[in-house]
Amino acid sequence: MMKNIKRKLLHNRNISLKGYVRYDELFEIEAELLDTKNYDFQNHDRGIIKKDEPIHQMKIKLVLDENLFVIDAEAKTENSPYSICKNANSNFKKIIGLQIKSGWKKTITKLIGGTNGCTHITELLNSVATAAFQTIYPYKSKQKNENNTRLNQDQQRPLLLETCHAFNPKSEVVKRLWPKWYEN
Repeated sequence: MMKNIKRKLLHNRNISLKGYVRYDELFEIEAELLDTKNYDFQNHDRGIIKKDEPIHQMKIKLVLDENLFVIDAEAKTENSPYSICKNANSNFKKIIGLQIKSGWKKTITKLIGGTNGCTHITELLNSVATAAFQTIYPYKSKQKNENNTRLNQDQQRPLLLETCHAFNPKSEVVKRLWPKWYEN
C-alpha cells in the first residue's frame, strides 16, 4: 500500500475520445489532448501562460469505414507552446487510406512521427485506434443482431484475435466467441 504523502499538483493531462456513427454509415472518432500546469509561467511565443490555461490543446478527427480504413483525417492545434506547431497539422492527411490493424502504431510513426508531425497528436492516434474498435465493432454486432442476419464468424480470422490477453487463442474468451480459432 502506498503511503499518503502530501503532494502538490504540477501538471494535468486530459485525453478525451468520442466515437460516432454518421448518417452515411461512416464513423468518426474524435480525440482531444489538453495539458495544463498548476502555476503561471512565461512562454516566448505566447507570453504568460496562466495556471489551468491550456499549454497543449490538440485534436484529431478520423473518418473511418466499417473495416477501419481511414477515409479522412483532420488535425487541429488550438493551443501549443510554439506558434509553429500548427504547421504540422496538414501532415496528418498522410494517414488517409491506412487501415487500423496490427502494425498501426509503427506505420503512423513512420509517416507522421518525429519532425513529420506533432508528438501529441501522433500519441492520440494510438488511443483513437482503440476507440475505433470500441465504437465500430459493437455497433456492427448490434446492427447484425437487429437485422437478424447471422454471418458465420468462423469464416474469417477475427481482427481482434491476438490483440490482448483476453483474445489469446488459448483463452476461454476465444473459446466462447470464436471456437474455430481456439487453441488447446
